[in-house]
Amino acid sequence: RYAMSGILERVTAFLQERGVDSERPNYEDFLPFDQLHGRGIRATREHIERAGIKSSMHVLDLGCGVGGSSRVIAATCGCRVTGIDLTPQYIEVALELTRRCGMADRIEFRQADALDLPFAKGTFDHVWCHNVTMNIQDKRRLASEVARVLKRGGRFSCSELGQGPGGALIFPLPWATDASASFLVTPAMMRQALEDGGLRISEEIDLSDAGIAFIREMRARAERGDPPLNANHLIMGDDLGERIRNVGRCAMEKRVVEHFIL
Repeated sequence: RYAMSGILERVTAFLQERGVDSERPNYEDFLPFDQLHGRGIRATREHIERAGIKSSMHVLDLGCGVGGSSRVIAATCGCRVTGIDLTPQYIEVALELTRRCGMADRIEFRQADALDLPFAKGTFDHVWCHNVTMNIQDKRRLASEVARVLKRGGRFSCSELGQGPGGALIFPLPWATDASASFLVTPAMMRQALEDGGLRISEEIDLSDAGIAFIREMRARAERGDPPLNANHLIMGDDLGERIRNVGRCAMEKRVVEHFIL
């Protein structure tokens, strides 16, 4: 669904245009394009703060994309990270970008399905999920797999979009061209699915206002003629602008809501 050829070439050109040595970058040089979710690096850092990840932990990044969150988690928390994604091209790019910025000793990536995780029971201290469940229909199965691979006392953190009360979605969206690939549920349904799968919810936060404030900020930047803060089109395609406009409208009209679960 997310496969696109030529990502590394696009990324390399982007870095070189900004005077970055594309063979020896810092992971922070990737932040404009590797945080594949709303509010970008701000949202990633907020998630890290809420998740309570420690340096001694082994973290699983579910739906890691090109490894953006994995690298920020490893760099910020000093922990080990394993990232999985269903899209082989994303894993190839994740491996290469992580090699280039010298973090391959702390992070591993593999192509895998979140509903059939290739790990033994009790492998991870923390499982991280950020804007992934919109593409997963069987959320109870997801929760049971997360519960299986978590160590006793381990935690799951999930920052996601959900179905809001404002009506039908407007496609295309960043995660789906049409309704056949989109599996949003209400926050209450998400909570129920996680609990049915064996997870216990300790905290839930509505992030919708933060998302709407960010949309307004981005619109104001565009009206001033300022350059956009993110370049996610390098990874997700040149039609991303339309998709982002649609999700912005969906958020403003409460067709989608944003929430965090721990």
